[in-house]
Amino acid sequence: MKRREFIFSPLALAACASVPAGRQRPSGWAGTEGGIDFTPNPAFDIRSRADLDAALALGEAPKLLRIHGRIDLSQGRGARDFMDPAFDFESYCAEYGPQAWGRRALTGPLEEARKRSAARQAAAVVVKVPPRTMIAGVTRDAGFVAGTLMLENTREVILRDLRFHGVRDHCPAWDPLDGAQGDWNSEYDAVSLKHARHVWVDHCSFESEFPVTQRIFGRGLETNDGLLDITLASDLVTVSWCRFARHGKTMLIGGSNRHVADEGHLRVTLHHNLFERCEERTPRVRFGRVHVVNNLFVPGPTFAYSIGMGVRCQVVSEENAWQSPGDLDPARIVRNWGGTRFSDRGSLLNGQPLALGAAIRRANPGLALDETPAFEPPPVDGRCPAAEVASRVRAGAGAR
Repeated sequence: MKRREFIFSPLALAACASVPAGRQRPSGWAGTEGGIDFTPNPAFDIRSRADLDAALALGEAPKLLRIHGRIDLSQGRGARDFMDPAFDFESYCAEYGPQAWGRRALTGPLEEARKRSAARQAAAVVVKVPPRTMIAGVTRDAGFVAGTLMLENTREVILRDLRFHGVRDHCPAWDPLDGAQGDWNSEYDAVSLKHARHVWVDHCSFESEFPVTQRIFGRGLETNDGLLDITLASDLVTVSWCRFARHGKTMLIGGSNRHVADEGHLRVTLHHNLFERCEERTPRVRFGRVHVVNNLFVPGPTFAYSIGMGVRCQVVSEENAWQSPGDLDPARIVRNWGGTRFSDRGSLLNGQPLALGAAIRRANPGLALDETPAFEPPPVDGRCPAAEVASRVRAGAGAR
C-alpha cells in the first residue's frame, strides 16, 4: 500500500478540471439504459507501465488515469523474451506447410511450443481495465504501444484522447482450414471488448505499425489483428470522433457465427469517425444492432469493403460519406455474409447520392434484403448532412 501511495499520490481536486474538454456523458448507445454515471476522481498521473498497473489495481473504485507520453505495454520485451525453447519459426513453417501437412488441424510439439510462447506474450502485454475507469491522454503523444487494453467483464469505461499504435503478435498461427487456401491468424487488438457494457471510446487515434510485409504459403503473414474489436455480448458502446488508419481487419462487432449468445447485445454507435486507408471491417457485424452515422470513409489501394453484414446483423447507416480518388463501385462498399437487415439514408460517394441498398442487391442477386430501419437509434449529438461530414470529421477526429 505504501508503494502505491508513493507512486500515485492523488492529485488535488482541481486536477479534474484538466481532463480534456468534451462531454462527460456520451450520446448514442453508450448513453442509454443508465449510461456512464461515475465521477472520474481521484486522478492519477501515469507515465509508465508500472504506474498503470498500480492504478488499475484499485479495481472498481472510480478513477481517472491521466496518460503522459507513449507507454510501452510490453516494457521493452520482444520475441526472444516470449519464445519457448522448443519453438523455432523456420521449423514450424517446414513442418506445417501445405505440401507437407495438408488441410488438417495442427498438432504436435511445434504447435504446442508456439501456443506456450503465445501464452507468455499474452500474460505480459494484455492489460485488463476494471469498471468505472476513465483513461485520458493529457500530452499530444499520450497512448499505448505493443500491448492490448482488454475491457473484459467490465462496465462504465471511457477512453479519450489516446493514440494506439498496435501490437505485434510474435507467434502468429497457421490455420490450414481457414478459407480455401489456409491463412495466417494473429492475436491482440489495440483495444478489445469482451462482456463489456457502457463503454465510450472518444477522440482516439488507431493506426497499425505492423503492416503485412511478407507472404508465406502464398498468404500474408499477419502479425496484428484488429484495432478495436467488440465481441462476446459486449453492449451499449459508443465510438465517436476517432481516427482509424492504415489497417486490415479494423473493427469486428461479433466474433463468430457460433456466438449465438450475442443476440440482443452488441448495440454499438459509430459516429463522426474517420476510416482512412483501412482495408475492411469498418465495421464487420454479426448479431449486433449497429448505428453508423456521420462517418467518413477514405479507401486506399488495398480496399476490400467498408461495412460487413454477417449473420442476424441489424445495421442502420445514415448520412455517411465515402471519398475515393478513383471510380469506386458502390457494390464494393458493403459485403454480405448472410445478413438481411441493412438500411441507409442520406449517404454520399464523392459528393453524389449513394444508393447502397440497390448496390447490395446488385452484388448479391437473390438476397432477401430488408431496407426498413431495423431499430430506432438513440440520439447522436452533432449530426449533420453527409455533405458536411468530410470537413467536420477531418477537422475533429482523432486524439487531440
